[in-house]
Amino acid sequence: MANLDPTKFRVSSALKTIIGKELITDDFIAVFELVKNSFDAHSKRVDVIFEDIYGDNPCLTIWDDGKGMDLTDIVDKWLFVAYSAKKEGVEDYRDKIKSNRIHAGAKGIGRFSCDKLGSKLVLYSRKKNEKSTHKLEIQWADFEKDSKKEFIKIPVDYSLVQNVPYEGFNKGTILEITGLREKWDRDKLLRLRHSLEKLINPNQENDPRGFSIYLNVEEELKNDKEKENDGKVRDIINGKVENRVFEDLGIKTSRIDTFISNNGTIIETRLEDKGSLIYQIKEKNIFKGLLKNIRITLFFLNQSAKLTFSKKMGMPAVEYGAVFLYKNGFRIYPFGEEGEDILKIDRRKGQGYARFLGTREIIGRIEINGVNEDFKETSSRDGGLIKNKNHEALEKYFYDYALKRLEKYVNEVIKWGRYGELEELRKQDPKAIKKQIADIILNLTNSKELLDVNYDSRFVDILEDRTEKNLNKILINLKRLAEQTSSDLVLKEISRVERKYKSLLKAKEEAEAEAKEARKEAKEAKRKEEIEVTQNLFLQSVLSQDRKVLLNFHHHIGIAADTIKDYVLNLTRKLRKGTLSTDKILSSLQKISYQVEQIISLSRFATKANFKLKGTEIRADLIGFIKEHLLNVYTGILKFSGSELKVQYEETPGEKCVCRFKPIEITVILENLLSNSKKAEASVVKINAQKQEKGAVKLIFSDNGKGVSEENAKKIFDMGFTTTNGSGLGLFHVKEILKKMGGSIKYNVQTRGGAEFILTLRGEI
Repeated sequence: MANLDPTKFRVSSALKTIIGKELITDDFIAVFELVKNSFDAHSKRVDVIFEDIYGDNPCLTIWDDGKGMDLTDIVDKWLFVAYSAKKEGVEDYRDKIKSNRIHAGAKGIGRFSCDKLGSKLVLYSRKKNEKSTHKLEIQWADFEKDSKKEFIKIPVDYSLVQNVPYEGFNKGTILEITGLREKWDRDKLLRLRHSLEKLINPNQENDPRGFSIYLNVEEELKNDKEKENDGKVRDIINGKVENRVFEDLGIKTSRIDTFISNNGTIIETRLEDKGSLIYQIKEKNIFKGLLKNIRITLFFLNQSAKLTFSKKMGMPAVEYGAVFLYKNGFRIYPFGEEGEDILKIDRRKGQGYARFLGTREIIGRIEINGVNEDFKETSSRDGGLIKNKNHEALEKYFYDYALKRLEKYVNEVIKWGRYGELEELRKQDPKAIKKQIADIILNLTNSKELLDVNYDSRFVDILEDRTEKNLNKILINLKRLAEQTSSDLVLKEISRVERKYKSLLKAKEEAEAEAKEARKEAKEAKRKEEIEVTQNLFLQSVLSQDRKVLLNFHHHIGIAADTIKDYVLNLTRKLRKGTLSTDKILSSLQKISYQVEQIISLSRFATKANFKLKGTEIRADLIGFIKEHLLNVYTGILKFSGSELKVQYEETPGEKCVCRFKPIEITVILENLLSNSKKAEASVVKINAQKQEKGAVKLIFSDNGKGVSEENAKKIFDMGFTTTNGSGLGLFHVKEILKKMGGSIKYNVQTRGGAEFILTLRGEI
C-alpha cells in the first residue's frame, strides 16, 4: 500500500495538458508568449523560424540572443512550474538597469506554449562566457500516458553539449519545436506576421527600439520575391516585423491623447484637429490609487482618414482593428481584434447610433506602463485582463476622458457646427475672449476638476473652419484675410471666384425655373418630329428635361462645390499661418477656378443638354457636339450678356467623329478660348473643325483680337502667365485637359492681326 500523506497535494501529470494545450488555445498566442519570454530575457533580437513546412518534418524554432540560462536557472526557474522570477522580483537588478525593461510576463506558464505548438521540444541555452551549452529534451506525450503518474516524476532529458546545430550561437536560448500540431501554410504565416506586427507597441517607453522580431520561412522566399516585385509589401512573410504606429501614417484627422502621470496625481488631455491644437488641459486624477502611468490615444476615422489608412497599410482600418491595449509595450489579447468588443464600444453605439462612435469610426490604443501589478492578464492569454476594480476604473477613464470627449468634439464641432458665436468672438480682443473660450472647452470636456487650460491662439479660426456650412461665407472670410495680407493678386483671384460663384447660383435658379417649365411641355415635345442626333444633344433638351436628369446634374455640381470648399479651407489655413508663396497661392486658385468652370458648365447642361451623365462621359459625334455648343449654347449666352463677339463656325458637310468623350472637358476648352478672345477685344471668332484619324478632331481657332507677341507666345500656356487682366489659368487648363485626352494645343506664331490656336481633341473609339 502506498505511503499516504493527507497533509499534501499531489499533482497529476495531466497538469501539463491543462496549462499547455488546453489553456493556450491559439497558435499565434503561443508564439507571442515565447517571443515575450525572449524579451524578458533581455534579448535584442528574436528569430521565429519555420522549416520544412510542406514536408514530413516541419519545425518551428524560436532563437533569441538574450542572457540565456545556466543549469541553476533551468532547474530552479524553467522546470519550476508556475514559478516566475519576474513575478518574484529576483532578477539581477544590474540587468534591469542596463536594459531599461519591465517584464512582459509574470505567470510562469508561457513556456508551456511549446506544448501547444508541437509534440517535442529541444531547448538549447547558454549564458555569456559559458563554454558549453545546456540541452533539454522534452517529449510532451510522456505526460499524457498515465494521468495517475505525478507530474514531478515524469523525467526529461538533460545534457551538456559542446556543439549545437545552429551556426553563430554563443549565448541566449533556442527552442526547437517539432511534431507541429497544426499545418502552417502561406496564408497562416501571413496572418502570423500581421499579428506579430501588432504585438509590440512601437510607441512604448519599455525599450521598443532595443528589441526586434524577425520571421524566417525559407520555403516562402521565392513567393515573397514575386509579391515584392508586384509591390504587395503586406503579402511578404520573411524579414523584420515592424508595427507602424498610427501617427506615422500621415493621417490628418481629430485625435485625443490623455495621460495619467507616473505618480497618479494628474490627468493631462490634449485634443488636436488635423494637427492644430484645440485644447490641452490638466485635471485632478479622480482615479488616484487605482490608475497611474496610463496613456490613451484615439483617432477619429472620417472617410479621408479611412482611405489614407487603407492606402498605406494595404487593408481597411476595420480589418486592422480598433482600440488595442498594451501593457509595458506588449499587446493584451483580444483587445483591438476585429469582431471583439471587450470595451463594449459597439454595444453602446447601438443605443445611440447617431450620437456615439463605434469601432468603425475610431482607432487607437491604451497603454499601461510601469509597475501596475493590479492589471493582470488572464491565464488563458486570450481573455484580456482579469476583471477587478482597477479594470473598471480603466474602462471609465477610457470612456469619460477619451472616447466621450472625442465624440463631443466630432458631433458638436465637426458634424453639426453648434458654435455660431465664433464670428462674434473673433471681433473681440483676444485677451477678452479667454473666458468664452474656456467655457467652450469646459463644454467639450465636461470637466469639473480643471487645474490648467491651454489652447492655440488661432482657436476661433480653427473651430470656424470646421463649422463652415456655406461657400459664400468662406469666400468672404478668405477675402478679408487677403485684405489683411495686402495681396492684390490674391484679392483679384478671390473676387473672380466670387463672381463665378454668384453666376453659379443664378444659373442654378434659372435651371430650376426652366426645368419646371420643361415638364409642362414634355407631352407636346413627344409629338414633335425627331431631330438629328447631333442637334438632339441640345435643341430638344429644354423640352425633355426630367427630374432625374436635373438631380444628376445637381449631384455633380455638389461634388465640385465641395471640392472648392476643401481647396478654399486649405488655402485659408495656410494664409493664416503666413507660409504661402505667390506660386502656391496661384496653384490653389488654379484648382478652385477649374472646379468653378466645371460647375458653370454643368449648370448650363442642366437646362440645355438632353443626355444623362454616366461618369460625365458620353458616346456621340464630337464634331456635332462642338457645333451645337457653339451655335446653340454659347451664342445664346453672348446675346444675353450683350456681347458683340460673333462666332463663325466652319466644317465639312456631313463629316462626323463618333467617339467617347467628356462634355465638361470640351466645354471648358471652348469657353476658355472664347473668354480669351473677348479679353483680347476680338469682334469675330472663327472655328474650323476637321475630322482626323482614330477619334481625333483638329480644331483651328482664330480671332481678330490683339494677338500675342512672339516673345509671349512661348509663355501663354504657363500657369499664371497673362497679358490681360485675367488669371493666367485658362490656357493652362486647356493644355492640361488636352494632355489628359491625348490631344494637344499650339499657338500659330505666323498669325498676323489676331491669334490662332491649333488644337487636337481626341476621344476614345
